[in-house]
Amino acid sequence: MTDARKRRAVLNILISLGCQAITLLCGFITPRYMLRAFGSEINGATASITQFLGYIALLEGGIGGVARAVLYKPLAENNIEKISKIIAEVKHYFRVLAFIFLPYVLILALGFKSLSHIEVLDWFSTAALVIVISLSTFAQYFIGISYSIFLQAAQKTYITQIISILATILNTIVTVVLVTLRLNIIIVKLFSSCVFVLRPICLMLYVKRHYHLISVPLSENAELKQKWSGLGQHLAYFLHSNTDVAILTLFGSLKAVSVYSIYYMIVAHLQSITVSFSTGMEAIFGDMLARREMNILHNTFGYYEILISLITNILFSTASVLLIPFIRVYTSNINDANYIEPIFGLILLISSAIYCLRMPYHSMIIAAGHFKQTEKAAYGEAIINIGISLLLVHKFRLIGIAVGTLIATCFRFTYYAIYLSNNIFNRPIRLLMKRLLVDTLSFVVILFVGKIITSYMSINNYQMWLIVATVVFLISLMITLIFNFAFYKNDSKVFIQRMMKHKQI
Repeated sequence: MTDARKRRAVLNILISLGCQAITLLCGFITPRYMLRAFGSEINGATASITQFLGYIALLEGGIGGVARAVLYKPLAENNIEKISKIIAEVKHYFRVLAFIFLPYVLILALGFKSLSHIEVLDWFSTAALVIVISLSTFAQYFIGISYSIFLQAAQKTYITQIISILATILNTIVTVVLVTLRLNIIIVKLFSSCVFVLRPICLMLYVKRHYHLISVPLSENAELKQKWSGLGQHLAYFLHSNTDVAILTLFGSLKAVSVYSIYYMIVAHLQSITVSFSTGMEAIFGDMLARREMNILHNTFGYYEILISLITNILFSTASVLLIPFIRVYTSNINDANYIEPIFGLILLISSAIYCLRMPYHSMIIAAGHFKQTEKAAYGEAIINIGISLLLVHKFRLIGIAVGTLIATCFRFTYYAIYLSNNIFNRPIRLLMKRLLVDTLSFVVILFVGKIITSYMSINNYQMWLIVATVVFLISLMITLIFNFAFYKNDSKVFIQRMMKHKQI
């Protein structure tokens, strides 16, 4: 890997990890204040509204991934005119989408009270809540998303992460102050949205100042020829992240949504931390493919797969032991809903872990621009997720929802592994099967040992939880490394040597 690519990759990972640490801390503070101040129903309503507003993202058509894929080559060649044409097309697409978003917001505002059966807010307050929450999403589509896509393709994801860190910290401060002043939920969310409106504005100012993109008219020959095929990839990811809340809102209750949102908040943070270690991976793969550096690509893919596997197993096995003890402490004195759902939590963790393990495969497919070729996997994941969730939600509630997500995620991972083996660079399936077997064995052993440890300890405050968490994490680290040295002795030695030298393959 070239020195420039190496520096950008390391910077992307470090800043992304910092961003996730800040987001994790702030992400625990804000919902706790919201729950104590407004209760589970309001918390569930804000989570549900956010998810329903996110459904407009269905119209994105996966254009972000498609745009990044076609940007890699002109970026490698420093072709400013071609880059400018692509960005102009992306910007036009998302601005049209922003204007389509406005009537959707109005319809949701008018109908959300009837849709969700919320009792603690009247119709006008519910409509106002929908509108104020929508402000930051509109700004993202109208101003910021095209610049974010450009920076990701240019291997400068760290710029978007730094801006996100500042916005997250400011939002947490504003929210805590306003809740402490006992202002109503609409005012709190209005100021929160205004903070996040600053994020796309900052992205725009950065790109305009540091890059010399030229103003070009929209080309009749579209640069993003695969944008409709990219819809399948985007649809599956979107449904993976949003189907559960919608089904619970329609067939469950807002209190169930609140329970789900607390668990998902924790799992999503773990997922984001894990994915942070692969930040910029897609752009690196794309750059190598554009330059036809296939030998380096093979080695780099193997390196990232080992890294993601280790991080995923350590974090998610630790979480499988400590999730319920944390939930007990976090939701203490909140009695308007049952937040203790151990089976649901474990299934959700496993599903998210599998999602993380497939990230190198997903990134390689996006970098290669194989959208049309893999759209069957995307549609299959969406159909399986919705179908199984709808089938099981009535009888099993939260567990049924989690099972649907788990099976759908496994399906797409399997498809990706087979496709990558047969097409892009012929990676043998047996390598993945061995990796999954080792990860599963170590996960089960850690879960067993961790449960024995926690059964002898009374965890009733954050201090005690942190002590136990440290012990379980160290045990998880040790067991994971032992299993990897036992089954991957040579690979583990090479991996550690490169990590010690801060050198990527």
